[in-house]
Amino acid sequence: MLTQPTTDKILLAIADDLNAVVLPSVTDEPAIVLLGQIDQLLRRLSRRTAAEINWMIEEIERINDAIGRENKDRRSYLLSDIASAYSDASGALGDAIDQAFDEGDFEKISALKELLLDRISKEQEILGQLDLVGRG
Repeated sequence: MLTQPTTDKILLAIADDLNAVVLPSVTDEPAIVLLGQIDQLLRRLSRRTAAEINWMIEEIERINDAIGRENKDRRSYLLSDIASAYSDASGALGDAIDQAFDEGDFEKISALKELLLDRISKEQEILGQLDLVGRG
């Protein structure tokens, strides 16, 4: 029984059950490889769902601060609403980068580059290490 039935915990429970119950009874090598890949995906999705909304909100706020946009009060924390705000902030960041290059504002370019590097780092943290199960 799950005492915290959050999406991240449910995904981990599925991965654990596949490993503990299903995997021991599977003898077909391609099926074993597939179960390993499913395990990795479930664990990545668990990590992502546990903090995805918070990561997007934090990045939206950093982008808005960097480009001088006001951070709006949130009326909704639905994933679709946060994802839409994240997309909007990402578009504004792209526009700000274009403007900084057009104006030759190297200080702004450097600051915005740091935002992009932080984004890449966070994406790598979210996705985790990809182990090519059955491909090595």
